[in-house]
Amino acid sequence: MNRLCKVLIADDERPVAAGLQGQLEALGYDVVAVVDDGQRAIEVCRRTLPDVVMMDIEMPGLDGLSAARQIAQDPGTPVIILTAHGHPNLVDQAVQDGVIQYLLKPVTSPSLHAAIQTAVARAREVKSLRDSVQALELTLRERKLIERAKGILMTRRNLSEPEAFRFLQRQSQDRRMPMAKLAESVVQADELLDSPTGPTPPSSPSHHGPVPPPQHGPIPISRHSSRHSGEDL
Repeated sequence: MNRLCKVLIADDERPVAAGLQGQLEALGYDVVAVVDDGQRAIEVCRRTLPDVVMMDIEMPGLDGLSAARQIAQDPGTPVIILTAHGHPNLVDQAVQDGVIQYLLKPVTSPSLHAAIQTAVARAREVKSLRDSVQALELTLRERKLIERAKGILMTRRNLSEPEAFRFLQRQSQDRRMPMAKLAESVVQADELLDSPTGPTPPSSPSHHGPVPPPQHGPIPISRHSSRHSGEDL
């Protein structure tokens, strides 16, 4: 085990915390800090981002379970409760608060090492699952945007579904823009055109000054010419 695995200790009993620190360092862990209350544990955890937190339950101020609940949510660090109290209600509460492991004092070095390895591995699995869910949600959102944009183009430009898709694909390549981003701009433009107020019509240019050159705006989504292929639109 190398020292890249960082551990934060939260225990208000200094002899216990010092003994735990000695065990962890002997096992090759990097103890980034030792704190004596729950609120301080949250603050240091967010700043140092350890791989795991060793937390006592009974501490002054914010107790260990309340601190573990917040740490499990932000920044999402796995928490191991290390306490002399093994009441089943406490164990159940710890699990509900996001605690991954629950160890009773005194703890041996082998059990301590096993608990940390298990906690870190489980935390990685949870993060991987969350990342996968977020990626799927993003993909679903992008697909919905593309489908909406195709429908808009089919209606406004009288295109078939394949033609609308090819139009988006070609514009995406020409503009070097992700298709989902392009589809989002089409949807936003369509919502603007369908707005009850609508865009403010331009005022007639004054004869006292030159007519400004046309500006390049978003892709047109309304048909202004009669063409037969969606790829040439």
